[in-house]
Amino acid sequence: MKKSKTAIRNGTTVPNAMQVQLARLFGSDSKLAQSTARSPAEWRKTLRSVLHEMSRYIAHNVDTDELHRLMLLSGLAGASESLKEENFWPGYVEGITRLALVLLGDYPDHRRRKPGRKKDGHYNLNLHRSGYWAQSPSQRFRTLLAAGMVGFPSLSARPRDVLDQFRRKFGFGPDQKDFLEWYRGTYPQDYAALFR
Repeated sequence: MKKSKTAIRNGTTVPNAMQVQLARLFGSDSKLAQSTARSPAEWRKTLRSVLHEMSRYIAHNVDTDELHRLMLLSGLAGASESLKEENFWPGYVEGITRLALVLLGDYPDHRRRKPGRKKDGHYNLNLHRSGYWAQSPSQRFRTLLAAGMVGFPSLSARPRDVLDQFRRKFGFGPDQKDFLEWYRGTYPQDYAALFR
């Protein structure tokens, strides 16, 4: 996508990855996703919108204790507060980094750490809670198809083609769980590459 000289002169260019993220959050036809350059004031407005969406995603997807919820929201609050500063990017990144670490389990504190080799457990974030991800058979099924569409990991056969092969052989009676069991037995290396 070619940027106009006027757009670039009036603000910073929006990286392609950010345009994709904004399209995924707000829709490809949204003004937020369409803009190719932004002034600092426009960036602040856009980033506030992103934080608002993040808050909604946390409310709908994170089931946790109230201390953890407050820690998550402190990351969003830190990022939001940074938008009041002239040079807001470092504070915004800190808030989002804090959010990411707290989503993994905790906010590490290595301020008293001495230089040198890191102790065992240095990267553990499970002192107060452990994060884990679970997949139902239907989620694994959709993950397999999505992995095939993006080409990661390298699979010996496209999952959509394998599903078609399965349907031709067994019809539409078997469900997604049945397909995954068959897939694990028929394509064990592909299954292991994706699901361990």
